[in-house]
Amino acid sequence: MNRQEFLKRLEELLRDIPDNERREALQYYNDYFDDAGEENESRVIEELGSPEQVARTIKAGMEDGSGEYTENGYTDARFREHQDISPRNSTTSRKPEPEKPPKKPDFWKILSMILLCILLLPVIIPVGCVLLALILFLFFGAVGIVIGVAVLCVVLVVTGAVLLGCGIWRLFFTPAVGLCLGGAGCLLLALGILATLLVIAVGVKLIPWFIRTVVKLISFPLRKAGVIA
Repeated sequence: MNRQEFLKRLEELLRDIPDNERREALQYYNDYFDDAGEENESRVIEELGSPEQVARTIKAGMEDGSGEYTENGYTDARFREHQDISPRNSTTSRKPEPEKPPKKPDFWKILSMILLCILLLPVIIPVGCVLLALILFLFFGAVGIVIGVAVLCVVLVVTGAVLLGCGIWRLFFTPAVGLCLGGAGCLLLALGILATLLVIAVGVKLIPWFIRTVVKLISFPLRKAGVIA
């Protein structure tokens, strides 16, 4: 049964009620189908039931006064509930979007990459050794610089602390010498602390960046082949 058949059968069943009430009831259900949309006609008919059931409900509502006609048509508790869950306004009527299947590695692309690497092996080995040596040189060079700067920071802090202590002790005997030693100690101590904080800040930024760069360089051929995402 489609929409036209449902409304035609309902009109026939309501011929024994006043004309104005029949027109309002038919208009109500016609609007109800419009609100639901053509794609949901079968669902609306399933929710409302047969035309005979709808006609009996309308007539029963007219007899006991539980239904009423408003500017939107005939309403009672049953049909207000259906109106609240109109298929067009219901989010449950939307079909969930299908999940995209995970991307699988391309076998032929991987095979071609392997064959290409085999053919270019006489070139790849020297270039790889040079790149590895360059990476190791940069890494150990950076580590050496960090260690050297760290040792310098320790020396500055220790020297500054020693001079500051000597300056305080000399204040009791030769105040001028004590002030000079104390001032130099404070200066070296401040430089050592500042250099230490600077090394820590640079190390926190530089080391992760270096590791990420090396990983990207190593994994680049695998990403191109589709082995890894």
